[in-house]
Amino acid sequence: MDPLKEKDLYMVKLGGAVITDTDKPGVARKEHIARLLSEIKEAKEKKGFNVIIGHGGGSFPHIPAKKYRVNEGIINEESRKGASLVKLSARELNSIIVSAALEVQMDVFPFDPSSFLVSRSGKAELASVEAIKNALNYGFTPIVYGDVVMDLEKGVSIASTEEVFRILSKHLPIKKVVLATDVDGVFDKDPFKYGDARLLPLVNEGNLHEILGAAGSAHKVDVTGGMNAKVALLSDIVSSTGGRGFILNGSKPRKLFNALIDEEIECTKFEFGAQQ
Repeated sequence: MDPLKEKDLYMVKLGGAVITDTDKPGVARKEHIARLLSEIKEAKEKKGFNVIIGHGGGSFPHIPAKKYRVNEGIINEESRKGASLVKLSARELNSIIVSAALEVQMDVFPFDPSSFLVSRSGKAELASVEAIKNALNYGFTPIVYGDVVMDLEKGVSIASTEEVFRILSKHLPIKKVVLATDVDGVFDKDPFKYGDARLLPLVNEGNLHEILGAAGSAHKVDVTGGMNAKVALLSDIVSSTGGRGFILNGSKPRKLFNALIDEEIECTKFEFGAQQ
């Protein structure tokens, strides 16, 4: 029997703003990382699903990415150096995540996105996911992350974790995608700036266009498009897979666990098509 058909497959992103101190370059919030991984492990054991974990870069790769304008491609003599520095920073954080996962006794296997996907003009276009499928079939929990990848038109570009999830969802039977950020979900305006910001509980075909116009960008340094990009990419994944999507506050204990075991929580849900 195909193990990928025996269990539901989820994807969970640990947001960079939750797992790093975005005000201090290269500082990981190890206590948040350990807690979130423990919540995933506990939920996985309780519900029996398979999961691919992804993580953002936060204060690790975003700083050199912005400095060297890496997402613009090979634009000057320092572009290649910038791409190398971003990859180095992303891998540094990935190593911290993998080490933390092993400490909570998760059988993880990291995958460098540049080893299995190629982009065109900043959008992942080609992917080979057989190794990830094989890892899942043998009981591993794959870990991916936002990374610099080869780009067929720009030379290099940055594939956000959500973009990595999007291309994986084209090849894998994804049932649920959870983005654990530093806010309760999608708001009609930046909740860090406006006290009257309103949480939007549901994103669907009827309000997607309006929400994309209101979501805006992240309040922290983010070269991958902020909340607007998250909403667009998560909507794409959910609408194409028929699964469910959630953006929730990973800074609050048990929020991620409860979402993974189907408990009702305060968050933004994504529902498209027959789900409604």
